[in-house]
Amino acid sequence: MFKELDIGHLKSWIGKTEIVEDILTPSLEQKFRATLDIDVGNPKLGDESSSGIHWTLAPPITKFSELGKDSHAARGGFLPPIPLPRRMWAGCETYFLSPFYVGDNITRKSSVVDVLLKDGKTGKLCFVKIKHEFIVKNKKVLNEFQDIVYRDMGQNISSYKVPLPFEKGEIEEEIFTHPTLLFRYSAITFNGHRIHYDYKYCKEEENYKDLVFHGPLQATLLLRASEKLANKKAKKFIHKGTAPVFANENLKIKATCSNENEITSFASTDESGMTMKGSAEF
Repeated sequence: MFKELDIGHLKSWIGKTEIVEDILTPSLEQKFRATLDIDVGNPKLGDESSSGIHWTLAPPITKFSELGKDSHAARGGFLPPIPLPRRMWAGCETYFLSPFYVGDNITRKSSVVDVLLKDGKTGKLCFVKIKHEFIVKNKKVLNEFQDIVYRDMGQNISSYKVPLPFEKGEIEEEIFTHPTLLFRYSAITFNGHRIHYDYKYCKEEENYKDLVFHGPLQATLLLRASEKLANKKAKKFIHKGTAPVFANENLKIKATCSNENEITSFASTDESGMTMKGSAEF
């Protein structure tokens, strides 16, 4: 399948843009907090929003008849028509310029900036890099470079155990990846990707052992642990996924200070080792 990829054709998507608008409502703020199992409270217009909520804002809206087999938007619209069957969140480099507030009217402008083919341990990979700009009242509040990876079925990617960067964290948390947590996060992000809720599809179509935990949800947990340790909001956060997390696992979150302005964090499971690594600057 890799030989059939026309990289020249796929690179013609570079420069393609998408603009989506949204409102950060009190209801979304509450649902986000509830999903993370923190105090729901009673958010008011003008309150500063929770860290990580930007990954739920302005999701692509695709009508049912325009979905692909995996229930993402059919390929070849905003994103290039990469024929590799597995699609996953690979990581982001995020710059926080100013906070989001409850009640904000938000515009997300997204642009395809690169398409790249690579050989990985589990087979052929195709990366798409997207730049996201979040704008409120004509002011840019967040810049982000997101990487999406497409891969062939190949070898079962859960068979690789990634070494941990350190053993003891200054903050350590553990979360059980209950299927309801995955469902709720899919709901608030309007994410129809079947790997997060359709067990039969996961097993029979994409060869996963169980439902797949969301990349941005895992990143949210790392970001929030880092900010908890620093006791302030991050200015920059980089994260990279290294192995999948599945439903019904114990996900461990650890964070430690690298220096006075940087905190390193990672997530792990007993089976996969490190599943995501993060670095927050303050």
